[in-house]
Parts: sequence; C-alpha cells; structure tokens
Amino acid sequence: MLGGPLIPRARALAQTSIGADLRQQLFAGPSGLQTQIRTATKRGGGSSKNGRDSAGKRLGLKKYSEQYVVPGQIIVRQRGSEIHAGQHVGTGNDYTLYALEPGYVKFYTSALPYPHRAADPVAQAAVDAARPAVNKPRGVRTFIGIVREKSDTLPRDERAQGRERRFWGWPKDGAEASP
Repeated sequence: MLGGPLIPRARALAQTSIGADLRQQLFAGPSGLQTQIRTATKRGGGSSKNGRDSAGKRLGLKKYSEQYVVPGQIIVRQRGSEIHAGQHVGTGNDYTLYALEPGYVKFYTSALPYPHRAADPVAQAAVDAARPAVNKPRGVRTFIGIVREKSDTLPRDERAQGRERRFWGWPKDGAEASP
C-alpha cells in the first residue's frame, strides 16, 4: 500500500472533488436522501395469449391425377366431404378417401350423386353442357374415381359400357361342378 490508513470507499469518494460532483449528479433534486425506488416484491403473473399451437394434421391430397394406386392407399385426407368418393374409392370415418381397386386416379365433377345414374341421360348431358364455365358452380360436386387405363375417363356411362368390374370373384354354385 501507499502507507496511508485504510478508509472506506464511500468516505474516500466523499472527500474528493470527483466524488462530490458524482454525488450531486446522482442525488440531484429537492431531497436526495428521501429518493426511493420501489421494486415489486412478487413477479407479475401476466397471461400469455400464445403458446398452445398444435401439430399439423397433414391433410390434403396424397395422390394426384393419373397417379397409380393400389388397394388401401390413401388418396385424400380431409375434414368434411369437400371431395366425394367415386368409382372404386371408399370413404373412412374421418372422410379419408382411399383406393378400393388398383388403377389410376381421376378427378371429375358431376351434379348427380354417385353412382351417376340420371333418369334421362340425354337430358342430363344437355344440362351438364349448359352449365356455366365457372370454377365451382352450385350443385356440382368434385369426385375422385379409379380407372384401369390412364386413357379412361370418368364418369363412366354404365348403361352404354356396362359396369366395370375388375374382380368377378369365384364362379357361382354349379358353374364349376366338374368331377
């Protein structure tokens, strides 16, 4: 040390001119000794409006037009029936559309529910042709179907072409009764 007696820092600052200036700047005001700063004794328990985000449900199209699917593959996951099941497509409890047969996915629209059987097919074709060309006309639903060949179209005219059946199953009783 420098040989002098040890004095506290506060007293040393009070004895110097720098300390006096510092004290005047810090405690400037009518009464420097009575200046108090109030601090909270408990933390503020504010509420948060965020913080409850849930994981995404991965909804939407899983297979697109003209993609090949096998039975059981999911085509669309959706909330509600925005897209309806057509030929060879099944609907789950949560409106999931899945393939019932192997083939290619096709999207189409129709004003009739599936199966699309009008009482008068010629009159229904005229109504469909007279429909205005807008993005989503009233009364028209979007369907998803599965066809065997990529070049096939839906809806299929079952009266003219017959029902398309891929798996006819085993022969009926008596058809295979050869000893």
